Amino acid sequence: MKQTKSLSLVVILLLAPVALAQGGGRSPQQSAGKTAARALEVYEQGKRLYDAKDYAGALERFDQAAAIEPDKARWQYNRGLALRKLDRFTEAREALLQSRTLDPAYKRAEIDDKLREMGFSPTPPPSTPASEPPDPSVSTPPAPPPELSVVLREETSKKPANPVWALCPYAGMALLFFLLIRWKLSKAKPLQDPHRASTSTLQPRSEELAPLEERLKQVAASLVQVEHALRLKEDADLRALLNQATMAEQNAWQSIADFRKGTASRSAVTRRLDKAHEAAEAAVAHARGLFGEQAFLPEGERVGCYFCARPLANPSFRMQVPLKRGSQVTHVLACPPCANMAAAGQPPPVTVQRLGNGQTQHWSELRGYDPYTHRHQPYPDMSTVPAWQYTPERSLGEVAAMAAGGALATGLAAYGVSQLLDLDSASEAAAAQAATQAAAKQASERREERDWKDHS
Repeated sequence: MKQTKSLSLVVILLLAPVALAQGGGRSPQQSAGKTAARALEVYEQGKRLYDAKDYAGALERFDQAAAIEPDKARWQYNRGLALRKLDRFTEAREALLQSRTLDPAYKRAEIDDKLREMGFSPTPPPSTPASEPPDPSVSTPPAPPPELSVVLREETSKKPANPVWALCPYAGMALLFFLLIRWKLSKAKPLQDPHRASTSTLQPRSEELAPLEERLKQVAASLVQVEHALRLKEDADLRALLNQATMAEQNAWQSIADFRKGTASRSAVTRRLDKAHEAAEAAVAHARGLFGEQAFLPEGERVGCYFCARPLANPSFRMQVPLKRGSQVTHVLACPPCANMAAAGQPPPVTVQRLGNGQTQHWSELRGYDPYTHRHQPYPDMSTVPAWQYTPERSLGEVAAMAAGGALATGLAAYGVSQLLDLDSASEAAAAQAATQAAAKQASERREERDWKDHS
């Protein structure tokens, strides 16, 4: 420990002259640019962890990005996504609303959808009255942690500065360089989840998995009944309870999958199952309170969202989305979250089954696929593809009719029509975005290589 502290002190002393030479000519704009680049780099680490379903690790990185740039709505939005995956719904709501406060226009429709799915009502961002503008001399933005940023100040006083205090910015720059070197060295090591490492030796037996899966199937069957019950009336409270129970159920399925691979403990699976069971019981009880036993007798129409296959038992939960490909326009039925994405110009992904020959089949074309059942019980080999990439073998109008239960979407009741979604334009925009991201990645790799040389 003493050697480590001594080495750290030596590095700081050696880097102090370099920091003095480089820091003296750096402008506030350059410092802000480095801060933004650092936040983006940490976010990219979190995004990779999120895609790998390591939501706890992703949240840690998103927290770091938010600490570096506290006024960036994007980091708070991603914090909300990770917290939502961890079943920390109250904290997720706070993060999403904080994102909206920082930038009311940022992903407005997506935030509304996420809040509804968690059972919260979307809250409009707070507005400042025109008669009381904020006083810049009183309010100050939250400051990032001192070890992650350096504040450069210009001298405004004619009084000679104390030479001791004048050295503080340079000492801070030296500390920043030291932390940067330590971060570069740690980045070379692969990220590892300690909990996952400690549970990697678990190998469950089939007799252990069977009762867990059977219990979760009972939860799924209860939620399928609630999906059908909504045909009688669209109720906001019942929809919120159903959404919360579905999220808990999906988390439980994921826990069982992790347990099967040996990356989760039986106790962790049991906790998730308990949450899913309690949430499903609450939804069933509310449906029975609204409709009595009638809720669980007949079934709703076989109508599902063209994009995500979500069941659309009640007409007031459906929207029509016109899809344009070439010169042809086809109306499809969609759930409100997918319709909101389409209205914002973001094509929702389409649920398909990948075939062995590389082709795909729309969920409505699959034998035995039921939107109500398979929203809660996995159907084999299902995945999603971007809407502009999906090209059915039959006409798009035929597929849209099959998803709508055999009728044209324009002939079914729906509570509204979304804006036109141009799939050709979406394809071009996606290609341009992919090219931009590839160029940015190459530039980042070149910059990283240059930084290594600069600081070696």
